[in-house]
Amino acid sequence: MQNGVRYALKTMYDGNIFSSNRKNCMSDVMLLPLRQAKLCRVFGVVFLLAAMVMPFVIVTAGLTPGANPYCGGGKGCVWKAQPSLLLDEETRLQVAATATTQRRFESYAARPDIRIGLALVDAVDSVPFGMMMFSVGLALRRLGGPVQDALLQALRWLRRASAAAILWSLAQPLYETLLTILLSPGTPAWPMVTPSIYLASIATGLLLALAAYATIWALEATLRAQRDLAEFV
Repeated sequence: MQNGVRYALKTMYDGNIFSSNRKNCMSDVMLLPLRQAKLCRVFGVVFLLAAMVMPFVIVTAGLTPGANPYCGGGKGCVWKAQPSLLLDEETRLQVAATATTQRRFESYAARPDIRIGLALVDAVDSVPFGMMMFSVGLALRRLGGPVQDALLQALRWLRRASAAAILWSLAQPLYETLLTILLSPGTPAWPMVTPSIYLASIATGLLLALAAYATIWALEATLRAQRDLAEFV
């Protein structure tokens, strides 16, 4: 009897060791071939760096609105704020019509409260975009990592990326409306400016983001069901 108990305990112990060793081996195996895994990790870093740049983009939108490289005047090339570029074409032509209207608008756009408002408005667009870049970057890093749950973790981050893409699509008309409301008082068209939202311009991106979210959610649910079934069997 004692020999039988010892054998059973030894069998259970050996089985646990085998299971543990198998998990350790799985954690060392890559989901993708080595070259593709390295590329995924590199591209993941690129997306993560793009996400990290977004706070600087928001600050720059307030400090130098509509900034573009400007070369001329014997001063070389400088990064010059051009807030009129943030206006629609018709309003921009009205502002540039005379030197008086142009100076009035530039003086209005240089106010500290307007600069802060421009940074906040830019955050409406940049924050969802940064979230999307961050999620895609982590998904690629997971795909380039060990095989254990790598695909499931990557899909989880891709689902978050598609949710951020949906949010970013919806933020576009809101961003344009807030920008028009903020800058219109400095233009000759004020107070006749009426913000307008064109849903057709965001329909394609929104539908693609929704399709991606639904597809990733279905794949994630399928993989989770397969894993649960494998553990049950």
